Amino acid sequence: MKKTKTGFMFIALLLVLAIIMFMALTVTKLYRKPPSLDQETQRVIAEQSIDTTSDESTVDSTREKIEDIQNKHSDELNKIE
Repeated sequence: MKKTKTGFMFIALLLVLAIIMFMALTVTKLYRKPPSLDQETQRVIAEQSIDTTSDESTVDSTREKIEDIQNKHSDELNKIE
C-alpha cells in the first residue's frame, strides 16, 4: 500500500511541476512580447527614428536622440554667449 501511495505522490509532484513550468513559460512569453502601440505612438516613434525592435535598441536610439537634443541646445547657448 505504501508503494502505491508513493507512486501517486510522485505523479502528482510531476504534474504540479509541469503546471508551474507551463505558467512560467506563458508569463515569460507575455513579458518578452514587444509592446503594442497605437497608430499615433507608432507615427511619432517613426518620425523620431527610434528603433523599437528590441529593448536595448529602443534605449540606445532614445539615448542618442536625447544627446542630439542636448548638443543642439548647447550649441544654441554657445551662440548666444
